[in-house]
Amino acid sequence: GVDNIAAGRTAGSLMGRFLGNRPGPVAVLAGSMRVRDHGERLEGFLAAMSAISGARAILPVLEGQDDPEQAFTLIAECLASVPNLAGIYSLGAGNRGLLKALSDGGQDLCVIVHELTAETRGGLESGLVDAVLNQDAGHEVRSAIRVLRAKADGLPVIAAQERIRLDIFIKDNLPPAGPDEE
Repeated sequence: GVDNIAAGRTAGSLMGRFLGNRPGPVAVLAGSMRVRDHGERLEGFLAAMSAISGARAILPVLEGQDDPEQAFTLIAECLASVPNLAGIYSLGAGNRGLLKALSDGGQDLCVIVHELTAETRGGLESGLVDAVLNQDAGHEVRSAIRVLRAKADGLPVIAAQERIRLDIFIKDNLPPAGPDEE
């Protein structure tokens, strides 16, 4: 899979650049901090945010269990209780609920999410989402098959071919919708 610490650092770097000197804290929406990739993404995000000049508060992580309804409730409550919220980093999969809360909330925030889906594509196109960090699921599957076959055949694995890259999508560079967008 993708290097999740690097993915989190990328999100933090983008958040810092997009927010600039705009004041206000940033919320983090996770599925569960017991999940390794979520923990690694958070680690990278916090490291990048702390390296940016000027302290910015990062609110306690909201754990929505990757459930759209829980994510909606958590984000709606956050929007209501933190009027000066500057941004949201969603490092999990509760983006349908996040987007519903954002469309109801009417606030101008910097929002960075993971995985290009029909929902996150719509968020980019409507301006609710600023950036989507995406890993190519098809590449991951093909890579797993190639690695298993190489191991079974006693052949070397070509590391450069199996490296899963992180794509950064903004409204201006969206690829055509694919069949893997749910």
